[in-house]
Amino acid sequence: MAQTRKYPMGKPLNNLQGFRFGSLTVLQLGEKQRQHNGAWWLCLCDCGTQKNIPATDMVQGKISSCGCEHTKRIAKSNITHGMSKTRTYKLWEAMRNRCNRINQDYSCRGITYDERWDAFENFLQDMGEAPEGLSLDRIDFNGNYHKANCRWATREQQANNTRANIFIEWDGKCQTRSQWEKELGMRPTTLRSRLKAGWPMERAMKPLKWVAEGNTPTPADEGTQ
Repeated sequence: MAQTRKYPMGKPLNNLQGFRFGSLTVLQLGEKQRQHNGAWWLCLCDCGTQKNIPATDMVQGKISSCGCEHTKRIAKSNITHGMSKTRTYKLWEAMRNRCNRINQDYSCRGITYDERWDAFENFLQDMGEAPEGLSLDRIDFNGNYHKANCRWATREQQANNTRANIFIEWDGKCQTRSQWEKELGMRPTTLRSRLKAGWPMERAMKPLKWVAEGNTPTPADEGTQ
């Protein structure tokens, strides 16, 4: 068997022979098991099982064993906490997957999680069970997942806490553009349109008066927009 090598970050290699992905060591080019883009490779798992696996799944971090590790995790989770089918467990699992996938947004930005949270029990102890309707959110979206930087948040809170948001400081307060539009009674995109048109801040931040008609707000004076 070829000497095992660590897979380098960056562009995938055409020849993966001898490289190691998690518990898998690539032995040789394998046979396709189903229709799938790219090559399949015959791999030896640490448990002794040989299996043909798609190159893209290994490179992207989707598969790192013959399946034995997943089985072990499920068995262990059922024994220790019995919560493997709960929403809290699935949110924890999704968090770890986002950080562990090679060449994905989170891993490329260096975002990771507290080593203690490799164990679901520690995550549960720190965060508790996920409240109904809330999801895991990082307070500092450039920071890592750990107890001091995480909270259970609503969809609106999460939407207002992403890199894509534009923050506007006005009258001693800093909020996202959508938060200002909501506070000032504007339709969505109104403030964006005003600023894009080059309106001065004094005029752009002028609130509108609205008359509620069901769920669709109607401007009282279109001329003020």
